[in-house]
Amino acid sequence: MAIPPALQRTIERLSLITLTRWLIVAAAFHVTLALTFFLIGRFHLLPGLFDDNGIGIPFAIDGTTYLYYTKELADGLRTGGLSSWFSLAAPFHCRLYSLTFVFPGCLLGYNTLSAEPLNLIYYLGTLSFLYLLAKELFNRRAGLLAAIIVGLWPSFLLHSTQLIRDSLFCCLMLAFVYLLTILLRRRLSLRWTVVAVILGFVLIVVLWLIRGNWWNLIFAQLVITLVLLSIRMIRERIFPVGNLVVLIVIFVAALMLPNRIKVMTVGGSAPPTAVFAIPSSSRPASSNSMWSRFVTQIRARRGGFRVYTLRQSDIGSDVVFKDAGDIVKFLPRAAVIGFFAPFPKMWVESGTGGRMGRLLSGFETFVMYLLYFPAGFCLWKGRRNLALWLMFLSIFIGLVALGLVVVNAGALYRFRYILWIFTIAMAADGLVRIWDQRNKDIRSPGQ
Repeated sequence: MAIPPALQRTIERLSLITLTRWLIVAAAFHVTLALTFFLIGRFHLLPGLFDDNGIGIPFAIDGTTYLYYTKELADGLRTGGLSSWFSLAAPFHCRLYSLTFVFPGCLLGYNTLSAEPLNLIYYLGTLSFLYLLAKELFNRRAGLLAAIIVGLWPSFLLHSTQLIRDSLFCCLMLAFVYLLTILLRRRLSLRWTVVAVILGFVLIVVLWLIRGNWWNLIFAQLVITLVLLSIRMIRERIFPVGNLVVLIVIFVAALMLPNRIKVMTVGGSAPPTAVFAIPSSSRPASSNSMWSRFVTQIRARRGGFRVYTLRQSDIGSDVVFKDAGDIVKFLPRAAVIGFFAPFPKMWVESGTGGRMGRLLSGFETFVMYLLYFPAGFCLWKGRRNLALWLMFLSIFIGLVALGLVVVNAGALYRFRYILWIFTIAMAADGLVRIWDQRNKDIRSPGQ
C-alpha cells in the first residue's frame, strides 16, 4: 500500500524542523499544561484529582510531603539566609524547588506553578538528552521521534508538573547514560576528558542524593560500560586514555559515595544502601557476605511497601525471599512484572484514584507492548553497536530489578519511566528503520 503523498510531505517537513524550534513548542506546551492543572485544582474543577496547590492527589501524593519541606526551606532562606537553609534537613530536590519558591513563589505562592521554572528545565532537559542520546546511537530522526513521543506521553506530562524527584532523575539519568555512550563511541581529547570528569562526578553525586535506591543499576551500568569499552579497545586496537580516566573517576566515586554522603528520606522510608561500596570510619565493612547483603537489601525494599497507602495495586506482596535461591526462582516472574505490569485485567478495574487512572495506565502499557516490537527490531539490526547493548542491558536489568523489589503497580509505574524512555528511544529507531524499508520497497517494487 502506497503512502499518501500529503502524509509523506508532512513527515519530511516535520523532520526538517530543528531541535531548538521543537523545544520552544514543547516549553510553551508544558507551561500551558502546568497552568491548566494548577487552575483545575485551585477552582476545584476536578475534585480529588488536583488539590488547591496543583498537586495530583491520586498519582503524586508524596508531593504534599515535599511541599512541606520546600516551604520550610524557602521560609528559612528568606528569614535566616543560607545558614538556615543549609541547617534544615530536607531531600535534595526540595532544596532546588525552594529556590523557585523564593522567586517566583513570593508572587505566585507556594504551589506547583512556582515550581514550573525548574520543572520546565527538567522537562526540556529530558527531551534534549534523549534526543542527543538517540542521535548518538542511531540518527537525528530517531532522536526527534523519541523526544516527541516522550514529550507527549500523558502520564509523564502529568508527573513532570509535580513537586517530585522523578523529572530530575530522568533528566540526569539520561545525561549519565549519554556520557557513558560517549565514552563507548568516541575518543576524548585532554580538554574533553577534564570536562567529562567534572560532569561525571557531579552527575554521580546528584544521582545518589535523589535516587540512591537505583545505585545497584548505576553500578551495573558502569561495569557494563567497562566491559564494552574493553571489547572496543581489543576490536579497534586502541587505548583511549581519556575515556578510561573518566570511567575510573566515576567508578571510584560510585564506590565511595554511599558510605560517606547521607541521604535524607521521608515518610518512614529506609535510607538507600549499596551492596558495592568502600567502607568509611562512620560505616565500617559488614561481616556479612555480598549475597547476604543483597538478599537483605531486597527484603527491606519489598517490606517498605507494607506502609504504602495505595495497596489495591499490589502484585506479589505476599512473596518473601529467605535466601538467594528464592530470588533466582522468582526472576522469571520478576521479568514479567517489570516488563508487563500492570496486567490487562487491572486496566479496567477501579483503583484508589478511580477508574480513569487505571484506563490511562492501561492505554500507555498497551502502547508499550506495541513498542517492544520495533525496539526488538532495533536491537537486532544494531546488534554490532556496542553502546546499544549498554542501553538494552540497562533496560533489562532495571525492569527485572523493579519486578523483584517493587510490589505495587502504581509505584512501579513511576519508577519505570526512565527505563521506558530508553525503550522508546530504541523503538523510535526501529520505527524509522521500518519506515525507510517500506519507502524503499514502494519505490523499487520490481527489485
